[in-house]
Amino acid sequence: MRLSATSLGLAALLGLSGWSPASHAATSISDPLGDFLSTFAGSTASADLDVLSASVFYNPGADLFTLVATMAGDIGSTSTGFYVWGVNRGAGVASFAANGITGVRFDRVILLRPDGSGSIGGVALPSGSVSISGHTITGVVSGSLLESTGFAKQDYTWNLWPRDGAFSGFAAISDFAPDNANFTATPVPEPASAALWLAGLGVLGGLGRLKARRPGR
Repeated sequence: MRLSATSLGLAALLGLSGWSPASHAATSISDPLGDFLSTFAGSTASADLDVLSASVFYNPGADLFTLVATMAGDIGSTSTGFYVWGVNRGAGVASFAANGITGVRFDRVILLRPDGSGSIGGVALPSGSVSISGHTITGVVSGSLLESTGFAKQDYTWNLWPRDGAFSGFAAISDFAPDNANFTATPVPEPASAALWLAGLGVLGGLGRLKARRPGR
C-alpha cells in the first residue's frame, strides 16, 4: 500500500483543523493507472472505472463514514458503471477467493451510483448521501447502517471495486483498490466542520486528476 498525493492533501487539511495524527497515519491508498483486471469483460477505455485513489474517513462523534474515490475519468462516463465498497466489520469473508483474490474480505457492501443514488444492504441511502465532482464520487454513510460484527467501527477495513453493470459476476469488476487487501479508515478530527471537509475532498479529487495526467505513469 502506497500513500498517495491524496494523503499529502489530507495531511494539509488535518493541519488546518489543528489535529495531530498521534497514533494514526493517513491511510488513503493510491492505485496504479490502467491496471484493469485481466478478467474484466468491459472496455479498458472506461477511465471512470479505473481507480486512482480511495479513502474512508470515520467521525466517531457523528458516527459517520465518508467514502471518497477518485477515478481516471469523469464519473458517469460509463453509463452502466457503479462503485462497490466492501467493508469488513469483523465477520468478513474472502468471497472472491475462487478468483484468486483472498485478501479482500467483507461482510457488507455499499453501492454508489453516478446518478447520485446509493444503497447498503438493499436499503437506499438518504437523498444527498452521494455527491460527484468530476473524477471523484463521495458517499456519506451513517454508522447506524454499519453495526459492528466484531470490530470497533474505527477498525473496520475497506476495499473498493468498480463494476460495469452491462456484465455479470466477476467479469463485471474492473479493478480492486487495494489489489488484494483491505485498508483502514482515517479518523476525522472532531473540531473539523462539514464545510472544511467538503472543501478538502475537492482538493483531494484535484490531486487525483493531476496524478492521472502526470507523464510516464
